[in-house]
Amino acid sequence: MTILASLVAVSAFADSSGVTTHLDVASANGTHTNLMFKCNVTLDNQTGASLMATNLFCMSPGLALRVTDLNGHELATMYAWPWHIWKFEIQPGSHVFKRLLYVGRYKGVDTIGVSLPSDTKKVRLQIVGALSGSSYTNRLTSNVIEMEVP
Repeated sequence: MTILASLVAVSAFADSSGVTTHLDVASANGTHTNLMFKCNVTLDNQTGASLMATNLFCMSPGLALRVTDLNGHELATMYAWPWHIWKFEIQPGSHVFKRLLYVGRYKGVDTIGVSLPSDTKKVRLQIVGALSGSSYTNRLTSNVIEMEVP
């Protein structure tokens, strides 16, 4: 019984001492047929250790922006315009990444937004993915923001 209680206590502690992500602010840029999203994302590292992550917002399995309609149907999965820093050290505590520009795709210096169905007036945005290249293997899922689109 003591061992079971210890295992339960360790599990409860592990759940409260991981990494969380929060989508703070988002705005839509562009037109309905070429839409990009500018976002602020907070990562809260409560593991007590520094984590190294690669391609954090730029490519799979990093942190993508999932765009769905109000019925939950996925419209797009987008990654941020690549930064010049491909390797991130995420110290313990809370860190805000500002003005991430999530695009449909990019090639060289050209960015292309996503095209939404013409009847889509509102979307839901959520950050999903993993801390690629790090020792932290849990998937991350943020809060959902609902917003009108142009």
